[in-house]
Amino acid sequence: MSLAGLGWVAKSLTAAAELGLADHLDGSPMTAEELAKQTGTHPETLEALLRILSTIGVFGRDDAGVYRNTALSDQLRDGHPQSMRHYVMLSGGLYADTFSAVTHTLRTGESAFRHLHGTRIYEYLEQHPAEADLYDKAMADLARPVAAALADAYDFGAVRSVLDIGGNSGELLKGLLTAHPHLTGTCLDRPDVCARAAAELATSPRKHLAERLTYQPGDFLEAVPVDADLYTVKNVLHNWNREHSVVILGRIREAMERAGAGRPVDERPRLLVIEPLVETDVDWIRVLFQMVVCEDGTRGRTDEVQRAQITEAGLEVLDTLRLSTGHTVHICAAAH
Repeated sequence: MSLAGLGWVAKSLTAAAELGLADHLDGSPMTAEELAKQTGTHPETLEALLRILSTIGVFGRDDAGVYRNTALSDQLRDGHPQSMRHYVMLSGGLYADTFSAVTHTLRTGESAFRHLHGTRIYEYLEQHPAEADLYDKAMADLARPVAAALADAYDFGAVRSVLDIGGNSGELLKGLLTAHPHLTGTCLDRPDVCARAAAELATSPRKHLAERLTYQPGDFLEAVPVDADLYTVKNVLHNWNREHSVVILGRIREAMERAGAGRPVDERPRLLVIEPLVETDVDWIRVLFQMVVCEDGTRGRTDEVQRAQITEAGLEVLDTLRLSTGHTVHICAAAH
C-alpha cells in the first residue's frame, strides 16, 4: 500500500511547488489555516497535504501546528540557488501523466509520449507554450548544479568560446561564463527555445551576460553551424535513440573539423559529452523514463555504449571526468 501510494506523494509535492508554498513560508512560519489564506486554498485539505510532506522532510511542523521550510522545501523556492521547483512541476505533471501509458511502452517498446500525443516531446512543446516555458525552467534547474561542477572540474584556461548544443535556456553556459569571465558562449537550440531564452535573459538579473552569451536557432540533426574552441552536449543524447545520437555527434564532429582546420593538433576543438550513465540498479528508473517519455528506441547508456556511439560518429575519447552531480564527462576530439 505504501509503495502504491508513492504517486500520491509525488502529486502532493507537485501541488506544493505549483502553489508556491515554500516561497510563502520563506522567513514566515505559518499554520495551515494562515497559509491557506495566503494561497487561496482549503485549510483542511492543505493541512493534509502539509502533514504528508512533513513526514518525509519536506516542510517542518512543530507541536503547535506551525509549518516552516526545511532544507528540502527550501529547494521549492524560486529564489533558491539550487531550486528544483520547476523540475518537480514537470516531473509530477507532464512526465507523470505520460507514465499513465507505461503499459503501451511495455507491450510495444514504443514511446508512450508519442502514443498519447502523436509526436515527440519537442514538437509537442512547440505547440504548447505554457508547458514549453515550464520545461525550459525545469531544464535550468537540472543544469545549474552541473554548470557549477563543470566550471571547477574542467580546465578552461585555453578556451575562449563554448558552443552548447541543445543547451535550452543556456543555464550551463551562464554558469560557465560567470565562473570564467574570459569565455564567450553560444547556445544552439530550436528557434522557439532561443526566442524565449533571449527574451528572458534580457530582463533577468544576469542580463549583463548578454554581452557574452548568444542564442543560435538551429536543428542539430541537420548541422551545427557555429565554430568554437569547446563544444558541450549535456543531457541531450539520452533523449534520442542510437541512430539519432550518432547523427548528432557526427554533426558536432563536422563543426569541430571545420573549426580546427589549420590548427595544431593539440589546439583543435574538444567536445564534452556530459551524461548520467547507467551504473547501478537505481539508474534503471531513469532508463524506463527515457523509454516512456523520449523518442522510439531510446535506451539507457552504459559507459561502453556511450563510447561506442562516440566512436561510430568519428570521434575519439581522450579522457573522462566524473562530476559531483553523478555525470560522466567524455572529453573527445575528432578522430584523425
